[in-house]
Amino acid sequence: MAIITISRGSYHRGREVAEKLAAKLGYECISREILLEASQEFNIPEIKLVRALDTPKILQRFTREKEKYVTYIRAALLKRAQKDNMVYHGLFGNFFLQDVPHVLKVRIVGDLDARVAEEVERAGISAAKAREILVRDDEERRKWALYLYGADTWDATYYDMVLHLRSITVDMAVSLIMHTLQFPRFQSTPESQQVIDNLVEAMRLEVSPVWWEGSTRE
Repeated sequence: MAIITISRGSYHRGREVAEKLAAKLGYECISREILLEASQEFNIPEIKLVRALDTPKILQRFTREKEKYVTYIRAALLKRAQKDNMVYHGLFGNFFLQDVPHVLKVRIVGDLDARVAEEVERAGISAAKAREILVRDDEERRKWALYLYGADTWDATYYDMVLHLRSITVDMAVSLIMHTLQFPRFQSTPESQQVIDNLVEAMRLEVSPVWWEGSTRE
């Protein structure tokens, strides 16, 4: 039993890695589902939660509201993590679950030229425009993580594994992750489950008592 977070930039094929890994493990593959759960539990429109994960154009503007919504997303993810057996490939998963001992944190790095080619095909835009969009998107995510957590999403020290898909395939990445999961360090224990329970309890006190209903592990 384990939890895996997969961090990636736009069109880094991290979603493909996550879905194949979850299928092989028989785990749930989670991303947007956490936004939907947070939206339902806290009665916040999903679009506001999505925007909370976007970097503010001016960090000082609407910061408190955005931070509140980010807290709701983390609360929903922690609540889901109580059930274990999960592959999460949404934004900031490695930071949201950074205090959980048995989480395997993976960073997927893709070749920029390959990402540009995918964006050109997907959006029907020029290569120059696609490159501009991807570089800007990466930088905005980086700035927001730095603001929220004082951490750089590109800093390898925040991950247990960094896999570059220029030199290895998606299937090879999945195999490497599965092999790593065999080590006891990344298997859940009663003690590590208790850490999640304690974090959920702390989050309950930080947000709303109403949210607590049904939040214990089943």
